[in-house]
Amino acid sequence: MNIKKQLIKSYQEKFNNLKKVRIEKPLQGWIKTIRELLGMTSVQFSKKLKISQPRLAVIEKNEKNLKLSTMKKIADELNCDFVYALVPRENVNDIIYNRAKQKALNIVTKVNNNMSLENQLSDNKEILEDTIEYLLSKKAAKIWDED
Repeated sequence: MNIKKQLIKSYQEKFNNLKKVRIEKPLQGWIKTIRELLGMTSVQFSKKLKISQPRLAVIEKNEKNLKLSTMKKIADELNCDFVYALVPRENVNDIIYNRAKQKALNIVTKVNNNMSLENQLSDNKEILEDTIEYLLSKKAAKIWDED
């Protein structure tokens, strides 16, 4: 198994584990929820953060638009870890294969359009599969190019 396949397998396992532990965001947001669980008032917390209480209220209502550095700082002040992850919705190999298939279909369609002008149409699924395999093995990065 080559290194890239091992890496994909390793990360896919991590992604699968992350999907298992997905936690829904509390209705009032993480910051306010944890602050209140700790028994800290907004005035106390705003002083810890060295910001005004009205600014904290805005932050708590709009935490999804905060910079990552701000979230990390807030998490540190709440004695929390800020966790950030991108979790693919599908298996990474499936995403790659589906993109290669889409690209191969575009290539085969273009070839067939050219061949139709010469009455030499090809309707062979093997050609599509061969094109997918070629893209995946020889031109992997090219599958993400826009046509």
